[in-house]
Amino acid sequence: MRFHGGNERAKIDFSVNLNPIGPPPRAYEIATNCLKGGVLERYPDYNYRNLKRAISEFYKFDGASLVPTAGGGEAINLAIFAFKPRRIAIVEPSYGEYEDLARALGIEYSPIFYRRDSKGFYLELSDLESTCKREDALIVITNPNNPLGLYVDRRRIYESLSRCEAKVMVDEAYRELCNRCYIEIDRDLPENFIVVRSISKWLSLPGLRIGFLYARDGELVEKIEAIRQPWNIGGLSECIVSSLLSMEREMRDFIEESRMYIAREREKLERGLRSLGIKTYESAVNFILAESPYMKNIVFELEREGIAVRMCTSFKGLGEEYVRIGIRKSWENEKLLESLERAMKH
Repeated sequence: MRFHGGNERAKIDFSVNLNPIGPPPRAYEIATNCLKGGVLERYPDYNYRNLKRAISEFYKFDGASLVPTAGGGEAINLAIFAFKPRRIAIVEPSYGEYEDLARALGIEYSPIFYRRDSKGFYLELSDLESTCKREDALIVITNPNNPLGLYVDRRRIYESLSRCEAKVMVDEAYRELCNRCYIEIDRDLPENFIVVRSISKWLSLPGLRIGFLYARDGELVEKIEAIRQPWNIGGLSECIVSSLLSMEREMRDFIEESRMYIAREREKLERGLRSLGIKTYESAVNFILAESPYMKNIVFELEREGIAVRMCTSFKGLGEEYVRIGIRKSWENEKLLESLERAMKH
């Protein structure tokens, strides 16, 4: 069974990880202009030249090395299908689709877990050493991590894994919403690395489904392009995202505003959770990992009030005492704390 982050029955859904301030102010105006321009009445450009140009100019890298995709999920699938690894080492807990795809394709799945100490979770990159030596292997790291919210400095990852025989895929789906991260793609990305990004997440427009993949390995990029489905991104999505990214200053201001809002609301929510006796873990992004021995009952009481959080039972290494809580509007975060206070009394 596949788990996802949305709960359609919830009145307030903290199980999703979107940008809490919502889409950019001009998103709907741009969507209307795209529709008036007849974008639904013609096929998209198969090569997505405008979209590639907009992405490469916004993120400051060579557009010849990118593949636009229908969200980060398609980028992940394409990379695995193109590279055809015999082993996938996934740093867990992580996005469940990696393991699902590995098992479906008969690829050896090798979980590498975040370690824990009294301060919380941390990544020991030396644990990847055995897989690092295999040229038929793929190492997968989500950074910032979902569901932990932890960010590992990318230079540390490069220094440890750039000389690997294995390919290294870094899923950076939440990077634009991370207050410790810079936005640009590294032009000096190691040759054995693949970077995956989501654009629709930080735009808070998940219905558009747009992301991209970047690698300096030209042969791998050609293989990925060869298996990419024609017109994998709809014309309306391409038009909206290309237009938004072309407004570079406005979108960078939007990202900065989003990060400041997330940091402020995350701190308030963490403080409120701890005051209720719920343990929280350090996060750099738009969600919090929380722990309580009573979490199963707490979640039940929240659901009775129409509030959904993400139980972490489907994430390897975590159990029913953990939940992931997405940051939402300030009044919604306050409502959650009020409901949690009532739930703790049952």
